[in-house]
Amino acid sequence: MAPKYDMKARDKRGRDYAEHLDKLLDIRGKRILEIGPHLGDLSIVLARDYDCEIVGIDPLEHPNWGEVMAQYPSIRFIHGDMADPPADLEDNSFDLIISFVVWEHVRHPWSALSQCQRLLKPTGKKFMRANLYRSAIASHLYTKTKEPWPHLTYSPNEIKKKLKLPFLGWAFWVNKLTYQQYLFYFRQLGFYINHQVFWKVHFDAAYYDKYEQRLGLYPKWDLETDFFEVVLDFDPDAPKMPVADPVYARMPQPEHEPQIELQPEPQPAPDAEKT
Repeated sequence: MAPKYDMKARDKRGRDYAEHLDKLLDIRGKRILEIGPHLGDLSIVLARDYDCEIVGIDPLEHPNWGEVMAQYPSIRFIHGDMADPPADLEDNSFDLIISFVVWEHVRHPWSALSQCQRLLKPTGKKFMRANLYRSAIASHLYTKTKEPWPHLTYSPNEIKKKLKLPFLGWAFWVNKLTYQQYLFYFRQLGFYINHQVFWKVHFDAAYYDKYEQRLGLYPKWDLETDFFEVVLDFDPDAPKMPVADPVYARMPQPEHEPQIELQPEPQPAPDAEKT
């Protein structure tokens, strides 16, 4: 179901998100970076009810930002890209970095995560809830198509024709990161997971069987998992250092670089001498 945007619904959503964060992270009085604040609903609640200092960064500038910042001096909104934030956001300057259903729209997720690592204090934490690309609803077209996985079943041109749309706007675009790729990024940047939750939907077996030729290319776990939520932090003894992969760490390392001997390309045999 698509979210509602009347003032009552927005305030309730902000309060629900803030309450969830406070249970997980004890947010009161913290300096927080919110990625994708949109209209500022969560930022307002954090500043108003939890005495937080908030910096929000979003690639889309919203017309109500000026009014919000005038009313709440502890809120600052930045029109910009998390992958390349303003230079005045200093290293190790945030207690928390948070994002609700935003990361799937980030166009440069590795660069943005690298900036999160830089900006977080060594004792800081990162909260992320995101939609996964291979899920049934990742196309953001579920209210229009009434079908699961349309972005995996049909091409963009087929979807436009099916829905009689001249183009698919930015809201229908989701990056293609799998959860396994997120885990690789987390390890490389020194993030440990201390909280992890998945949301799954009913797996439509009949629909899957109908389009198995296309959907069968993807693991069923990916197809049935819509969202994940994690809280990330650093090793207190070695903050921001890459996390060793336990599988590869046990493999013996060669004393010398392996040499690859190139064999000459086989030549066709000459024709037999005619007699």
